[in-house]
Amino acid sequence: MFFPSVEGGSSSMTNYSLAIQIVSTVIVVFILLWSILTINRGAHPDKTRLHGSPITDLPSMTIVLPTWNESKVIKGKLEDIRSQEYPDELLEIIVIDSSSNDETVSLAKEWISSVGVNDGRHYRIIEEETRNGKSVSINRAFEAAREQSTILMMSDVDCRLSGGTLLEIAERFQDKEIGAVTGRQILLNSNQSIKTQQEGSYRDFFTKMRVAESNIHSTPIFHGECAAYRRSAISNHKLVENSNADDSQMAVSAVRSGFRSVYVPTIEFYEMAPPNGRSSRIQKVRRAQGLVRHFWRNMDLALSPKSPIRGIMALEFSLHIIMPIFVTIGFLSGIIHLGSIAKVIELNVDGIQKLPTANLAMLLLDVAVVILISSGSLGLPIPGSRLSYTFFIYMLTIMRALSMIIAGKSLHIWDQVPSVRDELSHHDSRENP
Repeated sequence: MFFPSVEGGSSSMTNYSLAIQIVSTVIVVFILLWSILTINRGAHPDKTRLHGSPITDLPSMTIVLPTWNESKVIKGKLEDIRSQEYPDELLEIIVIDSSSNDETVSLAKEWISSVGVNDGRHYRIIEEETRNGKSVSINRAFEAAREQSTILMMSDVDCRLSGGTLLEIAERFQDKEIGAVTGRQILLNSNQSIKTQQEGSYRDFFTKMRVAESNIHSTPIFHGECAAYRRSAISNHKLVENSNADDSQMAVSAVRSGFRSVYVPTIEFYEMAPPNGRSSRIQKVRRAQGLVRHFWRNMDLALSPKSPIRGIMALEFSLHIIMPIFVTIGFLSGIIHLGSIAKVIELNVDGIQKLPTANLAMLLLDVAVVILISSGSLGLPIPGSRLSYTFFIYMLTIMRALSMIIAGKSLHIWDQVPSVRDELSHHDSRENP
């Protein structure tokens, strides 16, 4: 029989946990298959490039560098921007500082007066009296950008841009349908530890998602490390300042204004993955909280038949709000199911063989999940284990973010990951001795 009661005192618990686990598994598998189909659907040639179209008229651009206690990496970031090829007269760089209590501002001023003054570009520093969060800073800096700048770009201080990034961004904006452009993250320390290797696995899957969404129409998830926006696409929208995911907020704003927001994998930026578990959690929970709010706030785009990204937003809503809940429920019910089955059969081989089909199937699934997650955590070379573990941890991260939102705890005022700054500072010193 496929789904009869299991004999023994734990039959009710076993069957309840089994039913919950089956429902959760069906929902999770459906969303994952939906993701895979979306990736396959969006695997056609890049629609965001103007093939064979030389850049005839470079746009004026303002780059905003938000800072807070970035004394270790601010000079390296300014050197990073300085190394970019772009006409000096068309480039403005704004450093907006959220009331740092270290030497960030003085070091930026020193660099500008000694180095930046010689390259002909326009540098400005805006000093905020209080620290109110990155979204507040971006709103203020974008409003303060000089009038001739038709492209507004943000770039986090703890990342480095690949050569030719600004020129490629300008090329993409030749397409009048494009309202926002972001690029691909490359980890500088991807092989440093098990934790950074797991981070790379997580990024690989979502990179495929971003490319597919962009080829279909637009991606609603952007990288603030390297994100550029057509000014006219976001001029009627302001960031929600008590939230975060400011980069993704503006990407969706561009879509609401009738433009496309695209992820371009040939535009690359480099950064350090958090080298340990604690620092990785700090970064991921804040990001997850912002994305949960982002998709909840823009749920209308997943429901409206007129939305150009209806399917994309529905999928991302499912990935970031629905699926984490059912992954958590399914995992807990699976643990209960394992315990209940073990108690009933007393770990007897004959008892396992006598299990109903549904119980046996879910038992095998439970064991496989435990093996994959455990192997991924330990870094064992079992196919699929690293991705499985990373996926599971990300789901738990989103659940933690959800619980913090429900509890009224906001992370919109960001906390740094000091170990990332230390690693990047060492990298800068090697690159620019």
